Amino acid sequence: MNLIHEKWGDLGVRVASAAVMLMLGVVAIAAGSLVFGALVCAVSLIGIWELVQMGRAKSAKGIFSFADFFALSGYAFFVCLAAVGLIFLYVGFSAYGVGYLVALVVVTDSLGYLVGRKVGGKKFWPSISPKKTWAGVLGGWGGVAVLALVVGTVAPISNMTLTGFVLFSVAMSFASQLGDIAQSALKRRMGVKDSSNIIPGHGGVLDRFDALLAASVVMLGCILYAI
Repeated sequence: MNLIHEKWGDLGVRVASAAVMLMLGVVAIAAGSLVFGALVCAVSLIGIWELVQMGRAKSAKGIFSFADFFALSGYAFFVCLAAVGLIFLYVGFSAYGVGYLVALVVVTDSLGYLVGRKVGGKKFWPSISPKKTWAGVLGGWGGVAVLALVVGTVAPISNMTLTGFVLFSVAMSFASQLGDIAQSALKRRMGVKDSSNIIPGHGGVLDRFDALLAASVVMLGCILYAI
């Protein structure tokens, strides 16, 4: 019983928080570009505030270095790029594109969490993210592949072939997972467990949206390259 609680004890809180965030996101996406842009900017500012707090936490220990400042500044720039990417995707490719990107990240994260906790096994990158397993990574890819097959068949979002769309979606899924790894590495460097504690069961904004940030930056790069 204790083992079950250790594995799934936070699931209820995580699901409830995720449901609230998803509802806010859906409302903002449906409300139009101004509301959606305002939400993206607000979340980004909170994320940058969390970076400042992480820097202060390490500075309080008297071991803050120029390399730490560079890491935090680089991640802050990364957050800004992600915000631009999301707004650009919304304005240029409609809410449908943003909705699919969010769904892709949610499926990756949810199945990664569930499959990883259920199956366990070999760790993906134990020195940085000790809880992430290869089973969870592959579970996320599999879920996104199914999502892409359904979307690409029923309501195509691009002019790519179905195979190309599935492969592209899986690559975006992997990008989102690497975003989670990058955030874990930054937190480990700063000596903190979470970026903050403002979201019950998830930690901070950066803890919750690190995967979406990475996927948004990669998507922005793809869009600019296509243009």
